Amino acid sequence: MSKTPSPVFFPVDLIAEIISLLPVKSLVRFMCVSNSWNTLISDSAFVKLHLKRTTTSRNTHFTLLVSNHYKPVDGKFSYHSSCTIIPYPITHLFDNPSAIVVADSHYFLNYDHRPMFGIVDSCNGLICLVHHDFNFTHEEYWFRLWNPSTRKISQNLGYSRHLKLGFIFNFGCDDSTGTFKVVAYRFIRDEYTSEVKVFNVGDNVWRNIESFPIVPLDFPLFPYLMGNSCNCVFLNSTLNWLALHKHIQKDPYDYGYEYDWTCLMKEITVEDLVIVSLDMGTETYNRYLLPQGFDELSSGKPTISVLGECLCFSYFHQGTGIVMWQMKKFGVEESWIQFLKISYHVLQLYYDFSYNHFQLLPMVLSKDGDSLILCSNAMDGVNGGAIIYNCKDNSVQKIRVNVKKTITDDESRNILYLDLAVGYVESLISIC
Repeated sequence: MSKTPSPVFFPVDLIAEIISLLPVKSLVRFMCVSNSWNTLISDSAFVKLHLKRTTTSRNTHFTLLVSNHYKPVDGKFSYHSSCTIIPYPITHLFDNPSAIVVADSHYFLNYDHRPMFGIVDSCNGLICLVHHDFNFTHEEYWFRLWNPSTRKISQNLGYSRHLKLGFIFNFGCDDSTGTFKVVAYRFIRDEYTSEVKVFNVGDNVWRNIESFPIVPLDFPLFPYLMGNSCNCVFLNSTLNWLALHKHIQKDPYDYGYEYDWTCLMKEITVEDLVIVSLDMGTETYNRYLLPQGFDELSSGKPTISVLGECLCFSYFHQGTGIVMWQMKKFGVEESWIQFLKISYHVLQLYYDFSYNHFQLLPMVLSKDGDSLILCSNAMDGVNGGAIIYNCKDNSVQKIRVNVKKTITDDESRNILYLDLAVGYVESLISIC
């Protein structure tokens, strides 16, 4: 007499461990399997587990390909456009730098171009979008949070109107509480100080906090022309800027609408540059010295970035190449180590340092550490001059990724931005 096999039951904890390895797009579909699966995947503990698995596995790290599509109407490009966020695996970018990528409608964000939201940054799977409107008498702005993976977007948040112009923005998270925050700040030129405000997502209130103890290096006068931030990076629940702890007697805006680095460097020394760091939990500041090996200023502007989960400082050395340092233990000045030095000749970089906004940013390090993606605004070619540098054989490949809105689309104008949100990870984090 045959026996009916007993059903196999898996403990909920085991199921959670298994499916936490899946991409968000699949998990969203599995929420429709049953009420119990919906409850499991929606649970805050599972959301945190999935995010932890995603952020600790290099295979699930993505470089965001941000593409704007403009469709011609009657021979002219219309003002109606759409933005596509393409979570493109880093490993694919290294293996196939000259690819044609068809956008996935799952990640489309449609807008009417006016008003148009710009990307501030991404953090733990959420993208902060800002609408910034201004005229000669006042400015107003508000935000929306977007999770491309779950296709959820918030209502307008943090509306504010000011008679004084000049706010710029950054986005991050206090990892100890899971609180997302938007930081807005502006330079008060008459007093050589700053005004800093913080918006806690969930509170829907702007709060003034202590101003910068020293002024970030690249405070722009017209931030809506310069982008979302002034070379600020988010790492370990902190926002970090290069800054000057020396008061420049000359009005910085005598140089133009932003510090002209080639003029500014004549009035400062390497000792005048430091890193100022804002802790997103305590909302207090720290200062960190740059590596002792940084011993000269050149016409190329120094930058900071995040590379290999470490704070990275890059500068131009004797007009011959770029030198990169990593702070192996965040906040410990003695942990700076020289990571790489590459000549301009190897990079095939034809630069013009008279261009005030010249930058060369290390963006992504390969899993084996042998290859590095850098992005320059001074190199010709598509994708903002992004290149892959191979450390082993000292070779360079240009990145030429082309995005199509659909597989048959040959009419849309696609503007691709590689460097807006590097380090994006998919998550189930709620937008509210």
